[in-house]
Order: sequence, then structure tokens, then C-alpha cells
Amino acid sequence: MKKIGICFIGCGNHANRFVYPALSGLPDAALLAVCSLDPEEAETNRRRHGAAHAYTDYREMIRRERPEAVIVVGPPQLHFEAGAFCIECGIPFYTEKPSGADVRQARELAERAEAAGVYGQVGFMMRHSAVIREAGRLMAEHRTGAPEYGIVRYFTSGPYRSDEIYGMPGTDDLSFLRRYLAVQAVHPVNLAASFLGDIAEVTSEVRFSGENILTEIRLKDAAGKRMNALLHTFVAPEYGNLKFGTELFFADRSMIFTNAFASLDYYPPAPSPHGNSHHWEFAAFGNSNIKMGYETELRYFLDCVRGNEPREGLATLRDSLKTMEILETVANEQEKREHDSQNSDIQRAG
Repeated sequence: MKKIGICFIGCGNHANRFVYPALSGLPDAALLAVCSLDPEEAETNRRRHGAAHAYTDYREMIRRERPEAVIVVGPPQLHFEAGAFCIECGIPFYTEKPSGADVRQARELAERAEAAGVYGQVGFMMRHSAVIREAGRLMAEHRTGAPEYGIVRYFTSGPYRSDEIYGMPGTDDLSFLRRYLAVQAVHPVNLAASFLGDIAEVTSEVRFSGENILTEIRLKDAAGKRMNALLHTFVAPEYGNLKFGTELFFADRSMIFTNAFASLDYYPPAPSPHGNSHHWEFAAFGNSNIKMGYETELRYFLDCVRGNEPREGLATLRDSLKTMEILETVANEQEKREHDSQNSDIQRAG
């Protein structure tokens, strides 16, 4: 099989921990060149990952290398700008989440890609993780249909209020909320929405506590099915992303519970003679990039680059836009609550 030539934009911590190693697991991927604004970092990554060339300007890299695909891992503004350049060049691209710094950029990128006929994919690795794929397999095998109700829980060590990262500054409540939604909540909200049809209603509650934030986002689709995402940062830095779990409840009274990326329990409508549930675990010594979805999503990306038809709604730019629209609604709701609270304070003072 002919290898697909890839240019990689980004040489930071996330890229080196997850995305470069995942790419190295794909035998039909050829890493042509890497790019970082820091020339030493670019050269270090070129040697580390076996690329032929290193650049500090991604536009120059793409023009010279003429890759068949591009991977972008950096701050949200870079995802948008580099993605837009790939569209201009007619090159399929994978970008980490989110696909832009705000919903306007996400919409523009999706619309431009669709108009140009260029495939763009966003890095929602939870959707490609082994445990979520097993949940999908069980839903198909047992014909459960979509869940009537479910919860996604995601408790993480940051980003905290003072973490002015990803090119998104500001420590006031709304700046903190928008940064948290864009770079952390976007994952579980995208996953929660994937179990539903067209979203008809979004409601939310947000609580700030010093450096931390707690957010509950409630989604309802046009058929009345519901998913909640419960998210917070009340986790010390040393613990990392402490909790990820999904609970799904179906009309036939079957249930699916996932535990992080590691295991799953399926409870049928009635207990079987062999036990009350089907238990699945990812192999203890299995490939962690397949377990978490990084390698699987890049495998899917390369298959789409080769011309395979993308599955509807699976981490496309349009799918990313739908998630960004949900998050924009949450941020706007909170902004209105703060505005109304300030007006009430003024009226009481008067």
C-alpha cells in the first residue's frame, strides 16, 4: 500500500505525548516534515520522529513538501488558520480540538471546507476510544437504539483559572469559562451529543470556586432523549484527568456503564443464567493509543484521505461546529446570568 505523505504542524507536549506516537503506529503514514516556531524544537522533533525536514513556517512547509495530508496540533487560533490554509491548498487535514478559537471560526472553517470539497477532521479521541467503540458495538448487536438518558462525567486537573493557556487569556469568570469549555469540556460534550439526534435544547449550570469550575450541561434532542455532561476541576494537578465515565440507559431497560478508557459493563433488560452483565476490559498490556483513541482516530483520518466515505457526524468539522454551538450557548447563558445579577445589585443599591 502506498504511504500517505504527511506534514505535521506542532511540536508541543500534547503532540509529543500522544499524536506523534499514534502516527508512528500507522505503517502507511510517511512523516515528511515537522514545523514549530522554535527552530531548535522543530529540529529536535524532526530527529525524534524520523521526519526528513524541519520548518518554522507551516505555509512554506506545505508549499515545498506538497503533502497528501496535514496534522495540526496547537492552540485553537492555529487550528483555524492552518486549517484554512490547507483548504486553500486543497489538502485534507486533521486538527486537534477545538477547530477554532470560537464558534465563528469553527463555522467558517466548516463552511469553507465543504465549499471546497476538502476533508477536515477534528481530534475528538473519546469518540474513537476502545471503550466507546465497544459500547457502540453492543448497542448495534442488541439493537438498543439511542439511549433515552445518559451522563458523561469528566473530572480533571485543570485548566484552572490562572492557567492562561492556548492563546486564550483572561482570569475573570467569563474568560475562564470560555477557555475551559473550548479546551476541556469540548471532549465530553462532543461525546454526549454524539448519542443524540439534532439538539433542541441546551441548559446549564456553572459554579466558580477560586481556581476551580464546576459545569453541568444538559442536552435534549428533538425526540426528547437527554444527555448530561458533569464536569469540574476539583482535582489536584498530580492526579491528572482523574475521572472519565459514561452511563447510558435505554428504552428496553438495558444499561451500559464505562469506567475511564479501561472497562465497560453491559446490563441486559433481564439477567441471564450466566450472570447479570457482560464485562469488557481493554487488555492490560494493550496499545494505550488505541485504548484512548489517538491511533484509531488517525487510522480513520488516513482512510478518509484515501477516499473512504466519512461516517456521518464522526468528528468532522461540521460535527465540531455543532459542539462549539452548544458551548457558545452555555457561555452566553452564563454571561446573561452575570449581567442580570449585576442589574439586580444595582437596583437594590438604588
